[in-house]
Amino acid sequence: MEFKNSREGVILRVLRDAPPSHYLLKIHSFSSFSNINKFISDNFDAGGFQWKLCLYPNGDKENHGEGHISVYLELTEMSSLSIGWEINVIFNFFVFDQLQDKYVTMQGSLFLYI
Repeated sequence: MEFKNSREGVILRVLRDAPPSHYLLKIHSFSSFSNINKFISDNFDAGGFQWKLCLYPNGDKENHGEGHISVYLELTEMSSLSIGWEINVIFNFFVFDQLQDKYVTMQGSLFLYI
């Protein structure tokens, strides 16, 4: 992993063996989620691991997310992983805001140590 500073900001350069993966969760009517506390996606494969998206339409109140949409990436199957196993994840969320006709993008990273 390499960091470089530039006038535009910090550039992160990562070399990896696994090809990029993607998963699309399309919600046709977000207003139908107004009475749902938590929505969990189907499992999907990315990087050879099983994941799911957890969505709190009204915010995750336990983690101070009230008044916002909370989205989490969750590893679903860890029983097959040996103790001492590490998983490094860089992810991007793209959320389409229909009211503004724009995408809100969020990038994050996870380091999981089993």
